Amino acid sequence: MTTPLQKAHRFKFLSQCLAFPNEAFIPALNEALGKIDANRDELLALVAAFEREETEPLQAEYTRLFLNGYPRTVCPPYESVYLEKRMHGDAAVAVAAAYAEWEMSVEPGLIDHLATELEFLAFLASAESLDNAISADARKASERFTQQHMSRWTPQFTADLQAGAKLDAYRMLAELMESTLTPLHPKS
Repeated sequence: MTTPLQKAHRFKFLSQCLAFPNEAFIPALNEALGKIDANRDELLALVAAFEREETEPLQAEYTRLFLNGYPRTVCPPYESVYLEKRMHGDAAVAVAAAYAEWEMSVEPGLIDHLATELEFLAFLASAESLDNAISADARKASERFTQQHMSRWTPQFTADLQAGAKLDAYRMLAELMESTLTPLHPKS
């Protein structure tokens, strides 16, 4: 990723990809994509893959992957579920504290949802792009959030999404998330 602002737009795009695929889904992806200047080929391919799918099968796959698949949900997009095997756990409390430091409020059920965490990274990257006194604090907060939260569960989430997705669009999303998030994780 290039500039902090472009990084913010990319995080926003990824967040939009985790929305329920209704009639507003593709327009929202295209709007988010329109703000990204560089490295757009894989994003364009992903939007095209989503566009190729009929709405009903796309919604069924979304539900199976993220909400309530049988016999188990493939990859519930919640940090607490991955780290603690339950909803609204300690991870959600810690994530809420990170948001509160930046005076962000989030609906309680979505605190540690991956889309919300990506939105938070987008917010921090936007703050970093301002090139003022807040910029360094935003960069540090982003690094801390990535280390304390994203790097602890998103590698397994993307692996589960890649392995469990039946539609190309969601497999492509897993690859895009992995290629975007892996460079942010601390080196072991």
